[in-house]
Amino acid sequence: MNEIIKQAPQIVPVLTDPANLWVSVGLAVVTFFALVVALFQERIRKYWNRAVLDMEINLIPPDCHQISLSNQQGEIVGQTIYIRIKVLHKNGSAGENVEIMPIHFWRVGENKLSVLKHFLPINLVWSHFQPRTNTIRVPVSLFRHCDFGHFIKSQNGDKAILFLDTMVQPNPVADGEIPNVIKPGKYQFELLLSGDNVKALRKKWELEFEKWSYDENEMLNRNIRFKEVK
Repeated sequence: MNEIIKQAPQIVPVLTDPANLWVSVGLAVVTFFALVVALFQERIRKYWNRAVLDMEINLIPPDCHQISLSNQQGEIVGQTIYIRIKVLHKNGSAGENVEIMPIHFWRVGENKLSVLKHFLPINLVWSHFQPRTNTIRVPVSLFRHCDFGHFIKSQNGDKAILFLDTMVQPNPVADGEIPNVIKPGKYQFELLLSGDNVKALRKKWELEFEKWSYDENEMLNRNIRFKEVK
């Protein structure tokens, strides 16, 4: 209290002089905002550096098409239909360390969904990059392709089999089921896209397939069906 009384002669003129008062108020405001920026600079930086991306699955080349499979000697050993997710930059900064993971897989029955028990959520790999990677940069105004999976002919009969292109090949689980192998049928699945500065995005699709054909047009237009679930 004694200290305040001693400073009264200096405080009173500041409070009563309009010029000094506005200078003091201005300095206080600047100091306040500087303090806010110092305390929340990381959150502010992340907000302004955020990327908004989107995912599409289009059953047309070059997103999806037929390619030849070859062995280590370069000999053609079969054909496959590749399905790729198109990841588009929509707004904001470039997406950094972007990754996609299928997080749920359900079998579609009559009026109900049942969890595909042998499925494991494992990151997918990005297309056309060597060595294989599950994280990538998506530049402003551009897009990238991510390998969802590829269809091949089953060893017995004319059925198609889907192999999800996961970053690692999982070991067989109960009953010898392989977690990234999807048999013919009707399914729903959910993809999660995220990254260091990316607004997380979840999307669902319905997938139905059964027959195999060596004709690309027949596979993409008749035998394989993807439909986004809103």
